[in-house]
Order: sequence, then structure tokens, then C-alpha cells
Amino acid sequence: MSLFQICYGPEIGAILQTVQKYPGIAKEELVRKYQYQPQGDISSLMDAALIFLMNLNYIQIDNLKNIWPINKSDVKVFHYHERLKQIAEESSNPADSNYVFSTMYYHLFIVPNQIYVKDLYYEANLKFDKLGISQEKVNAWKRIMEYFGLGYRVYGGFYALPHLHLMESIVQKIGDWEGPLQILFEKKINQIIPCAYQGTIFNGMIYSIINLGKGNVLELSKKQDLPYQSFGEQKQWNWVKLGGEPA
Repeated sequence: MSLFQICYGPEIGAILQTVQKYPGIAKEELVRKYQYQPQGDISSLMDAALIFLMNLNYIQIDNLKNIWPINKSDVKVFHYHERLKQIAEESSNPADSNYVFSTMYYHLFIVPNQIYVKDLYYEANLKFDKLGISQEKVNAWKRIMEYFGLGYRVYGGFYALPHLHLMESIVQKIGDWEGPLQILFEKKINQIIPCAYQGTIFNGMIYSIINLGKGNVLELSKKQDLPYQSFGEQKQWNWVKLGGEPA
């Protein structure tokens, strides 16, 4: 089983919430809950989402095809990224499909500091040539990453600008904190979503945090003679204060 499932994104969270609400629900009952129209069959789509959630270790399925949540706590969007990071750290095998799925964002966007990739299918198979990833699975990866808030599908490619709602949730998780902006990237955010490589901060993450600073979730400022990097078009920000409610 692999994380490379033909999923669309929104069904993943919806199905997980249903399983948490009805522990032990039969797969057939789950299908009936989401089969809005009599024609067609969503069983394959349901199987894909369930396999995806099993690989994230959020659910388990017993021999009688009953589905159980691993825990019933609320799963926020950043939790998916924490789990993907754990999966990436558990393996470094370039032929392991789950390792590839969970590190594509890092290797194709963070390492080269490239915010937009037009032909993700070509780049993924060039980097992970021992696995072989179909165009259909690459497209599914893009849909899921967009749903998880890591970017947008644009002109057939992927634009890796983290969504503000994702960054808001991460800032709220960090809580009240004040310090160098570079430390926020390297020591706080990077523990949840990869955004740093060999001293360079990913531009997409920089843009997202600066945009977030235009609201009241965090406050950006400049301190003189600070031995850390400054960010922004004019290198005008090097200090950040977290706190407040989402904009």
C-alpha cells in the first residue's frame, strides 16, 4: 500500500471525521454515506482515501472490513504535514513510494529554492528514477498538496506558495513567541514543514509569512545589528512577534 493514491483532497478529511464519529463503521456503510447519487460506484475512490489514511496511521481496518480511528482527536491541517515529515524521516529509500510521496515537496521545491515547477511529472521521475511515478499519481499528489495548503495547481504545474490558512494554524500552534525571523523559519516552521536547506530559506515560505504579517497574526519588524538574515524585497524584516487571532 502506498500514499500515491488517486485522491482529490477534501474527501480525506471528511472520511476521517466520519470514522472518528462512528468508530467501527463498515466500509459498505461509509460508501452509502457518501454515495449521493444511485448511479456510479465510489468504492474505488473510498478505497483510495482509506489506504491513504491508513498509510498516515490515522485509521485501521480489521478483518471484517470495519474501520477504526487510531485516535479521536481533531486533525488540523498541519498534523498531515507532521505525519508526512515523520514518514520521510523513517526511510531514505528512493524506491520507497511513501518516502518519495512525502519528500517530493522538499526535493523538487525546497532544495532548489524553486517556487514553481511546470512539468512535475518529468522532474519527479528524474529525481526518483528508481520508482517510476505515473502522470495520474503526480496529478493526485498535486491535488492533495493543494488541499493540504502547500501551494496551487497553476497552468498544469504546481506553485508552491503555502496557503495563509495553513500558516495561520502553524503560528497558532507555536503560540506566543518573539525572536529572529530566521529562527522562526529554521527552528519552528521547519520542524513541521520543510522550508530550509543549507542556510537558505525557501522563497515560497518567506512570501507566505510576509503576507501573513499584513494581518494581525504576527508582527514583523527590523532590529539593527542583529546577526541573522533579513527578509523581504528590501531586506526590511529580521524580527517577528507571534500572537493574536487569525486575520
